Amino acid sequence: MIAFPDTSFLCAFYRRQDNSPAAAAYFKALPEALHVSGLLLYEFRQSVRFQVWLHGWNKSKGYGESNLPPKPANARKRGVARLQKAVTLKPEFKELWERIKHKTRYSVEIDSEVLISEVLAKLDAVTIAPPKVTVKKAKVVAADGEDKFSAVLTGKSEKSLTVKRDELPNLVEVMASLMENTTPPVRLTRRTLLEIFKRTKNQKAALANPHEFATVAVRFIKYILAELLVKGIRYEKINQWFEMTQLDEEILSWQDYLIPSPTSVYDHVAWQSAIEREFVEGLEHDKRVKVYLKLPAWFTVPTPVGEYNPDWAIVMEDLDAHGKRQGKDLLYLVRETKDASRPESMRPNEIRKTVCGKAHFEKALGVSYRVMKSAAELP
Repeated sequence: MIAFPDTSFLCAFYRRQDNSPAAAAYFKALPEALHVSGLLLYEFRQSVRFQVWLHGWNKSKGYGESNLPPKPANARKRGVARLQKAVTLKPEFKELWERIKHKTRYSVEIDSEVLISEVLAKLDAVTIAPPKVTVKKAKVVAADGEDKFSAVLTGKSEKSLTVKRDELPNLVEVMASLMENTTPPVRLTRRTLLEIFKRTKNQKAALANPHEFATVAVRFIKYILAELLVKGIRYEKINQWFEMTQLDEEILSWQDYLIPSPTSVYDHVAWQSAIEREFVEGLEHDKRVKVYLKLPAWFTVPTPVGEYNPDWAIVMEDLDAHGKRQGKDLLYLVRETKDASRPESMRPNEIRKTVCGKAHFEKALGVSYRVMKSAAELP
């Protein structure tokens, strides 16, 4: 199977973030080299530029120090989190694993007319300019007495290009090719693509600049298709599951990124963001928590927008604010640590994956699933 990365995958290697360990583990397990298209590299560069601009505008967002763990005080000091086998033998952890271990497959239903209508609403609202050729003239000036050169713009001209009728490409084929060679690859019937072209109000612009029209149309198709896929997703259990024996005996990390834990399945918990660190500290101080596990990178849920690796599996007592037992003896939970109060800080595919995670755990496995920022929000 050919491996196609997406923009978030490349960003995980460009800057350390929550999904970097999962990306590294996935990359290490690949049987062959990644296949990266020119369009993906363009999207990646644009994403990085946007994140840098976003951080310049608001220091709490984008690619800045707030997204990263602080630099280790001693970058040479490594630490190890070791599996606590006695914890894995506890009845409550065995029951937790039994509930969450099952793998699933998904199916989706999409109304083609809804897809076409939503794509047309966006496509008809954009302006697609005809192609232009820009010619710039410059001269190189050498500073007197210095080994220094500078370029000075002396002229600039632009000329619009006209695409002749006999040179027009097959727009449907161009759109289909763009969709199949982006990441992840997407396929729609030629009939659907032709219907989008026939019904758009931008037909004149499409004929004047077919490649730009195809690129814009494909971008809208992929975005709306991803939204519809997630909304209509259904999961069902299959006869496969994750084995507890897959848990690593040891996990290496920086010593500064390890928190000692008598409650976790490992004697230390490795954190990768400030939110994770605070969440772990909250779990360790919550007397209701019986056992918990930071789910490993190989524990994934299939989704239409890529594999999803949830954060935490937790067992806790069902107690009220006064310590009195509620309806159930124990609660078995899967929780994702994200700042749900600021959805704009999450990439679209991150939000889509959490929607799929909820469908997988709650609808197919019957396990409670929520996105939260703090352990104080438990259960």
